[in-house]
This record gives sequence, C-alpha cells and structure tokens, in this order.
Amino acid sequence: MQKTAHRNIQKGDVWLIENIEAVGHVQNGIRPHVVVTQVTGETVTVAPCTSVLKKIHQRYVVEILPTKNNGLHSVSFVLLSQSFAADVSLLEKKIGHLDQNEIARIQLEYVKYVTD
Repeated sequence: MQKTAHRNIQKGDVWLIENIEAVGHVQNGIRPHVVVTQVTGETVTVAPCTSVLKKIHQRYVVEILPTKNNGLHSVSFVLLSQSFAADVSLLEKKIGHLDQNEIARIQLEYVKYVTD
C-alpha cells in the first residue's frame, strides 16, 4: 500500500476508506469519508458517508449533494457520530473536496457532537 503524504490531506477532503472491522451499526466496506479535522502527526479525524436516506433524521448528520468537485455520486449523509481518528495510511484514494459552505456546516455540527 502506498503511503499517503499527510501534507496533501485537508479538512473537507473526501477520501475512500475501507472499514473492514466495523461491527453493529458502524458503516463498513469501502466508502467515502470526509476529513473533519486537520492532520495531527499521522492521524486525521474522518466521518463516514452513507446514501441511506433515513440517516438524515439522526443527530449529527449533514446532507451533502453530489458535485463534480466533491466526487460523490449520490446525495450523501456525513455521519459525524461515527467519526474516528484514522492513521493517514488508511486513506486509500482522494475522490474530491467539499466547498467552504459544506465544510462550515460539517464543522458546526461536529462541534455540537463533541460538546454534547
């Protein structure tokens, strides 16, 4: 596996990550994840995305529409309650980057999540 250079990772990036050890309701498989914090050393906080519509009614979820820039193929929901610290080596492929408005909405909801 090719090592991802942390200097190329930014808040708002959308990366594919394979979460093979997911259990219960945690998102599994290869799926988009949004970088929600800047890189600290070799670690970054990411939140998985899903296209399951019923997730919009859960807490700490941000809806993102697909665009050419973000690389998403369908309406997606960023699941901030499932965010986790990931070693940068887990980031497999960058598929896009969110716009500033989307990043701001995610940051606002993430702050609610970590302070509740």
